[in-house]
Amino acid sequence: MTDLADRFKEIVAAAGRQSLLVFPGFVDEDLPSVWWQGNPDDWPDFLGIAKAEGARTLFVGRAVLEQEDLQELAEWVEEKSGPGSSNGDRARLKEFERYIGLTGEIRMGWIKDGVAYLFQERCEWYEDFLDHMEEVEGEEDLDDFGHSH
Repeated sequence: MTDLADRFKEIVAAAGRQSLLVFPGFVDEDLPSVWWQGNPDDWPDFLGIAKAEGARTLFVGRAVLEQEDLQELAEWVEEKSGPGSSNGDRARLKEFERYIGLTGEIRMGWIKDGVAYLFQERCEWYEDFLDHMEEVEGEEDLDDFGHSH
């Protein structure tokens, strides 16, 4: 899948049908967390479990690739590599341009008894983007990089 925007809309609509309140945003991973290990296509089961567990609020967020993300990445590449940065780095940046405006990640979750139950789905290109960011930045936690909408 190249764009998770429709899946995001489906999830929000389905949560409403389950009478779950939808709160736009990501659940902080500092809480003890349990991650969904099932097939991402089984997200309706995740919602069903939330409902059965008595969850009232579902936290739903998405990461959309913005032009600014690539500008920042290009600046970091130039900073790291200098003016003669490799054509490979530039080619990778160029490839990401076709994904601007697309949803690369969806994350949802609920909290019960201080434990966050989390579901995440990412497009392959977004995984590649985050991997590249990790190379360039050398940082471990990139989950905060995406813009939540």
